[in-house]
Amino acid sequence: MSRPKGSRDGDHEAKRRDLLARMTLHMVRRDGARPSLRELAGAAGVSVPTLRHYFGDRSQTIDAVLAECLRRGRPGLDAQRSSDKPFAQSIADYAADLVLALTAPKTVRLGDVFAISLAEGFLDPSLGSATLTHILDPTIEALRVRLEEHVQRGEMIATDLRAAAMVLVSPLLMACLHQQQLRGHVTSPLEMPRLVEDVVAAFVRAYATPAGRDHSGQSASLAA
Repeated sequence: MSRPKGSRDGDHEAKRRDLLARMTLHMVRRDGARPSLRELAGAAGVSVPTLRHYFGDRSQTIDAVLAECLRRGRPGLDAQRSSDKPFAQSIADYAADLVLALTAPKTVRLGDVFAISLAEGFLDPSLGSATLTHILDPTIEALRVRLEEHVQRGEMIATDLRAAAMVLVSPLLMACLHQQQLRGHVTSPLEMPRLVEDVVAAFVRAYATPAGRDHSGQSASLAA
């Protein structure tokens, strides 16, 4: 009995997931320029028509790859949405965890995910919303939820928490991309532990209530 028109094979989603895994690994290796649809198909081990069957055109394919990056990163994002530590220590912990995630040598390195998503979003207007939806905004939202807890506990001033999250994430992300993906550690190295500590201290000074500071009135410092 033939399948109804428009129906999918039983293994369609499994095949699609396998193709996504191969393309994601190819893209985050950053071996060359932005890959064409043909290059993505080659990395996935299929023909261009097959790739179009599962994903559509190049923009739709990249959108799916970025969505796959979010799926893989969701457990880590969810873990960042809450902290039972005092405000200053919570911010220091978040900053340390973010920098570690961005720079840790893993198969899919978070810094590389940000690099390729920003490149795609800046160079292809049709992918700007995908970069925000799958990469940037989930990062900001996870921190916003964490900051909301501190506001509710009286440790952080009531303010635009999405903007505050961007204030913390932006210099840390920029510094990591500068040092790693742009190879600034070779041409113009930064003292990253000091930079992170300074960013945390400035953030705590700007947003903490008196109850959100430690007993000495200074921000919690990062371990060297």
